[in-house]
Formats: sequence, structure tokens, C-alpha cells
Amino acid sequence: MGRAKVLFAAAALSAGAVAVTAGPAAAEACAVGGNTACVAVSYQVDWVKSIRVDGRCLIGSSGKYSSVEVVRFGTPDVQTYGGSRCEGGTHNSARVTWGSEDSEGYRWVWIRA
Repeated sequence: MGRAKVLFAAAALSAGAVAVTAGPAAAEACAVGGNTACVAVSYQVDWVKSIRVDGRCLIGSSGKYSSVEVVRFGTPDVQTYGGSRCEGGTHNSARVTWGSEDSEGYRWVWIRA
């Protein structure tokens, strides 16, 4: 396999990895309704770098994630990580508190010590 093909394959794999993670949205509207809401995250500790919400890895800083849906009521499953990409070896146990939905259709989760 030539160098160009190897680089292309690596780029394709990297793009695939990015597709399964979510970063904070820049003022995007939440387009869900019914029994679901979009996720908004507030990191209130500096040792948590990523979280997994109902199996979906959220990377980045505090903010709104219009591409990630959760139930409006109840308690979605959240796991916290010290690594920036939900690496299993960096799993930790920060306190997770779910809030209610805001006026834009985002349900807030606070990550605390």
C-alpha cells in the first residue's frame, strides 16, 4: 500500500472516529420535541474532560449539544472521564446532576466534584 493510500485510510478512520463523538454546538437550535430534549453540559470541575451520555461521547467544553438527545424526564446514564475522548482508563466518578429543560429545548447536566 502506498504512502498516499495509508494517509487516506488513516484520515478515513479518523473521520469515522469523529463522527461518533459530539462537540458543543454554537448556538444551534434544538430540533427535537415530544419526550426528548437536547443536551447542555456545564463542567464545574476541571478534572473532567469528557462525558458519555446514554453511550454517546461528548467532548469539548461546557455548552449545548444539539446532536445529542435525551429523555425530558428521568435520569439518563452519564459517565465522566478525565481523558478528552471518554477513554476507559480515565473513567472517574464526578457528581452528575440533571436539571430541567430550558426555553430552547436543552436539558442541562451539571458535572461537579
